Amino acid sequence: MTDVLVITKRPVRRVENLYPEEAIDLMLSSQKVGKVIEKYYEGTSLTMVIQDGPEAGQTVWKIFQISVPHVHMHVIPRKANDYANNDDIYDDIDHRKKRVDNEERQPRTEEDMAEEADRLRVFFEPFTGE
Repeated sequence: MTDVLVITKRPVRRVENLYPEEAIDLMLSSQKVGKVIEKYYEGTSLTMVIQDGPEAGQTVWKIFQISVPHVHMHVIPRKANDYANNDDIYDDIDHRKKRVDNEERQPRTEEDMAEEADRLRVFFEPFTGE
């Protein structure tokens, strides 16, 4: 499962704490990211998820070594029959979050991330005017 996170610039705990402009930016940014990753990963649909608060499954982000609950949108490209039960994707999201700080998880190298950014850049150019 490919899972792209779209995160607000200003760390806020809940969607209700976003300024109207930030809420609009989060949705428009998620829409643009969704268009790109759906095309890049040859998807036919998207799952877009905001877990608003800890009881909804919101995770805590470490920003400058400080743990902060932070509003973010999961944008996930989908294909027909990628899950036998469509709602199983939410268990998969939860399972992946539990592995984020797991010592068995191999962190991505700067080189790998730079290569991926180069591959994706061409898809974002229509949005940036470059």
